[in-house]
Amino acid sequence: MKSFALRIVGPEGVLAEEAAAESLVLPGAAGSLGVWAGHEPWTVLLERGAVSWRGAGSQWKSVDIASGVAAIEGARTVVLADAAGK
Repeated sequence: MKSFALRIVGPEGVLAEEAAAESLVLPGAAGSLGVWAGHEPWTVLLERGAVSWRGAGSQWKSVDIASGVAAIEGARTVVLADAAGK
């Protein structure tokens, strides 16, 4: 399966990093968004919720964010969170 690099950054620094994420679910302002490798480039506003992803052959992982923005670029996705936690 194809994969992409994922980095989640908050004011405190890097919250999570995955070199080979297979899928990602973001808490978008208009609802949950799914992201896979090769996704069209897109910048999206995020609301409070869980950023969840699955690495190659691994269990789902997640980080709660207060809000933020995600830059989806096909081979990588960067999430800039205003604050981590609930």
